[in-house]
Amino acid sequence: MRFGVVVQSGGTAQKGQMQAQQRRKRMYRNTLGSIVSWAIFRAAAVIFGAWLLNEYAPWLDYGVWWGVTLISIYAVVIHPITIQYQLYKQDTSDVVSGTLCSTCRHFEKGSVLCLKLDEHVSEDDIPCEGELWEPKGYEDE
Repeated sequence: MRFGVVVQSGGTAQKGQMQAQQRRKRMYRNTLGSIVSWAIFRAAAVIFGAWLLNEYAPWLDYGVWWGVTLISIYAVVIHPITIQYQLYKQDTSDVVSGTLCSTCRHFEKGSVLCLKLDEHVSEDDIPCEGELWEPKGYEDE
């Protein structure tokens, strides 16, 4: 170990690098469900904090309390949701536009999900291996 870095020998170093690349190549960081659930948790925390502020800071004017609460809701709930959703759209753009699943009638592009098998789709993993693929019709789009 030198300067806090573990020096690995030959084959072990390559194996470690491949494992690190595979971890980095996860499907995507967020799903719509995780974005929404974390937003609910953050909103509950802001509401609880606003209630505590209202109860234990009687010297704070009611108008100022509302201003602090609204700014907190934006800063802690709304802004992170928009950032996470943009990252989600960037992470899933290749799947939505360039896979076999994206042309299937069972593909839900908003959540990047195969509705037939109820599984998330990635560039490297097609849940049905193409066996359940059906082309989108005019009424599906």
